[in-house]
Amino acid sequence: MSHFFAILSRMKLIRRWSLMYNRRKENVQEHALETALLAYHLCVLHNTYFEGHVNCEHAAVLAMYHDATEVFTGDMPTPVKYFTPHMRQTYGDVEKQAALRLLSTLPQELQRVYEPLICQPEADPVWPFVKAADILSAYLKCVQEVTDGNHEFNDAFQTLEARLQSLHLPEVTLFLKEYAPSFRLSLDQMHKV
Repeated sequence: MSHFFAILSRMKLIRRWSLMYNRRKENVQEHALETALLAYHLCVLHNTYFEGHVNCEHAAVLAMYHDATEVFTGDMPTPVKYFTPHMRQTYGDVEKQAALRLLSTLPQELQRVYEPLICQPEADPVWPFVKAADILSAYLKCVQEVTDGNHEFNDAFQTLEARLQSLHLPEVTLFLKEYAPSFRLSLDQMHKV
């Protein structure tokens, strides 16, 4: 019997942004889906406008699993994770062990298929788009919280905006120009456009 999917289903129980007041709570499972949607689209932009040739579907799948180890570690708040270089290294080791533990819940003959997704996603050529999508998802959460008047997210918003700009990915720049402004609008405002 494999517990893989039963364990993954617990992603919806893990709250993100746990040290901050949230107008709307967010869990790891919905963040993974949003990251997958964004990674796919960043790759589409790359292939369509910037002469790229990356596998958009693969980026989406990689993004679905990018935080899967948090079923064992929880969502470590960024200020805690990066408190000291030693803390970051230690947490990185914990994440590696969690990835191996999650992988071990699959039948052995399937582990080789999932290993690149769970244990070594950074080695994949589409990883920069997945990482950008991960940051973009957090940024969009901040946009919505700040737009709703939650100033608790002001610093995170500014930090994530700077991180996105530092990526120097034209696909991210295009997304921020063409898609991100809508996250500040109400549904009624979007219907008027």
